[in-house]
Amino acid sequence: MSLHAPQTVVARGATSSGGRRAIDMVPRGLWVFIDQAVVSLANFAAPIAVGRSAGQEELGYFVLGFSIYLFTLGLARAMVWTAFTRRTPQLDVADRPAYAGSATVHLLVFAAVSCGLTLLVATGAWALGYRLYAWLLTLVGPCAAAMLLREHVRRLGLARFDFFDVFLFDAVVSIAQVLLLVWIAVRGTVCANDAFLALAVTSMLAVPWLLLKSGAWRIDWRRVIPDWNENWSITKWLAGGATAVLLGKEGYNWLLSVIASIAELGRLGAARVIVQMTNPLVIGVSNYLGPVSAKVHADNGVAGLWRYTVRTTAVMASSIGAFLLGVAVVGVPIVQLIFGKAAEGVTTLLLVTLTAGLLSEALLIPIEYAMVNLGRTRLMFKTAIMRLVVNGSIGFGLVGLFGAEAIGVGMLLGSLVALAWQWAAFAQEARDE
Repeated sequence: MSLHAPQTVVARGATSSGGRRAIDMVPRGLWVFIDQAVVSLANFAAPIAVGRSAGQEELGYFVLGFSIYLFTLGLARAMVWTAFTRRTPQLDVADRPAYAGSATVHLLVFAAVSCGLTLLVATGAWALGYRLYAWLLTLVGPCAAAMLLREHVRRLGLARFDFFDVFLFDAVVSIAQVLLLVWIAVRGTVCANDAFLALAVTSMLAVPWLLLKSGAWRIDWRRVIPDWNENWSITKWLAGGATAVLLGKEGYNWLLSVIASIAELGRLGAARVIVQMTNPLVIGVSNYLGPVSAKVHADNGVAGLWRYTVRTTAVMASSIGAFLLGVAVVGVPIVQLIFGKAAEGVTTLLLVTLTAGLLSEALLIPIEYAMVNLGRTRLMFKTAIMRLVVNGSIGFGLVGLFGAEAIGVGMLLGSLVALAWQWAAFAQEARDE
């Protein structure tokens, strides 16, 4: 999938080693997709291990717990990483390590607060007698914090365009993650709690990696709060918008577990494996477009950003359409092959609607990066609120009537509203330029 990105191959001096020169010959953007393929394959292993080993209900608990991590991940992206990615190319090279240090402190504080809030909710669940939910929340809170630290190491590397370093880090963590899951499987059943512990333990490899890369970041305590205040002009709207979007998106999991069952949520989790197959491209595109979109805007202004955003969106839309056709034809046999008995009840209708809904959000990636670079975060907040309204009314209502098969429809409707609104605003800004 060609995104027509600016050439980012960097020539090294003749003193570079042969291996280093060979690495530099590969376009750096390509490393993003190779890296995401490695990460996705490793993350792919956790739900598959749980589903095949422990069954559909245990897979449902894993999906429910992972939705908590995805919620904290989305907020961290809005409150820390988006502003960090946007501002880094605008700074002098000498100032970037200190800014990366500030972002690291911001992330650590966010991870600690999110972990504390999750444990507080777990305490309430214990008090109300919801023991299974309480156990899950108690475990997922600290695990999610560790997983955020791993993602932060990746974001630091992406912002400085050191894509091979990100790949190397993820390869080490992913190999450790898969080996630990295999070890657990050999010893017995892989339950949801085991999978989360494996993800958390291996994510803590981020700590020695940060120490090894200490030259790329340093903490200047005098800058930590001013940098936060500078970012807050952007992140306050992004955080509000992300909260609205995530409540709508991840709320489907909790709604389904309440009105149906945890096993039904496991059926949904098995269906999601099809969408996860696109993660190397979709998340790779997202990771790549963040820093590249900021650079395109800095170098070529609104007109250049418009052209780049239109091209990337068109390529993604055509790719998603082709993928949906493939899902309709061979989706069910693939899910059954991967999950075995845990795929019971997965239908073509569920696969197509869920895939369309989840991938419709991928179409928002280029336009949302454009909005961030144009400083239109308040507009993004408004569209996020509208998405929450659509998901919370039409989407949740459809799920109440038709079950899991309607989740993708609600997501699709919410995404289409946001797409239309943001593209209309971008077109107006491009005309006024």
